[in-house]
Amino acid sequence: MHEFAKNISSMKPPTVWFPHTIMGISTSDIMTDTTQGGFGPFAGQMFVGDQGHSKVMRVFLEKINGEYQGACFPFREGFSSGILRMRWGPDDNMYVGMTSRGWASTGKEPYGLQRLIWTGKTPFEIKAIRAVANGFELEFTQPVDQAVASQIATYPVSSFIYSYHRSYGSPIINQRECGVHNAEVSADGTKVRLHLDGLREGYIHQIIVDGLKSASGQSLLHDVGYYTLNNFAEGTEMAAPVAQNGASKMPPCEESDKRVTKMPDDWEKPDVVINVGTEPGLKYDLSEFTVAVGDKVQIIFNNNDDMLHNLVVTEPGAADRVGEEAMNLGLAGSDRGYVPMMDEVLFHTCILQPETSESIYFVAPPAGEYEYVCTFPGHYKVMRGKMVVTSKNTAAR
Repeated sequence: MHEFAKNISSMKPPTVWFPHTIMGISTSDIMTDTTQGGFGPFAGQMFVGDQGHSKVMRVFLEKINGEYQGACFPFREGFSSGILRMRWGPDDNMYVGMTSRGWASTGKEPYGLQRLIWTGKTPFEIKAIRAVANGFELEFTQPVDQAVASQIATYPVSSFIYSYHRSYGSPIINQRECGVHNAEVSADGTKVRLHLDGLREGYIHQIIVDGLKSASGQSLLHDVGYYTLNNFAEGTEMAAPVAQNGASKMPPCEESDKRVTKMPDDWEKPDVVINVGTEPGLKYDLSEFTVAVGDKVQIIFNNNDDMLHNLVVTEPGAADRVGEEAMNLGLAGSDRGYVPMMDEVLFHTCILQPETSESIYFVAPPAGEYEYVCTFPGHYKVMRGKMVVTSKNTAAR
């Protein structure tokens, strides 16, 4: 999109990208912190709600070459429903209006109104990320442990972008590590300047702060920020351009014993064929089905929704753990089809684009109740069904 916008004067690229599924999936309201410190150490920054993930994110902006750009950070999650509106109260508290009616969210309540209060304690956070010549400057809310902060291994940095096309979604493409070759800590301990190789204009730069604590021993509340580098700071040496890899579809999942998409040669036919589709509001159209122990099962998953989905069969009671691990995959999620490598994952499809389908084949496991779940980040809390496996003499189909 950044390259495209250079030739289309009426198109403005995003000031800040929110990495899809990592920071959120359905951004909503935007609100500037006008409390002048009444809500904590982020005065003048922006808070952005997300309906799908029921969370609030934080944005720091700066002007480079006369244009705004900046970084987004996690802030608070776990709200009871999908966030649509945010307003400041006269008490400098954040009031959040929510709903999940008609569009499901990780917060399961159909609607809600919640108040977020600052306790008065300053958290140890990355307060801001600024673009500087050949690198970034990180500002923290508290002085840092200078011994750890001066080590370059503390800061894994990488950059990536998305394909710009008309179909829904995109994998992360052109991902590349940036080499940190120096980390300078300011005299007061609140800032660290990173000198990097490989900065790329128009790319999202993921900056992780690994294992750093404050001078008083506090751990970072959130250890990552995503900076959208639309313009280099003055004095930056430009990296050689990297050709787009042309990816326009989700990367294929690998065939494995957990994802068998062709009927095994020793099967004459499946014993049971199950069709599962989708419905609006993050739902499968089949909430439960029954098979017998040892049945040869074919599941045909049809994604007839307008979002990306998959179908993952998990061990009994493991759906939440599997979904949480999928959320934690970060930038690696799209490469793995948002399916974590866990023993609790029994069988799965790939992540499917809208209006596509995939079959998987497996032999039914021991008797029990097995949940199937969509592990596209944020969906697992609501998009579920149940596979009941019975003994042969009690199976009903």
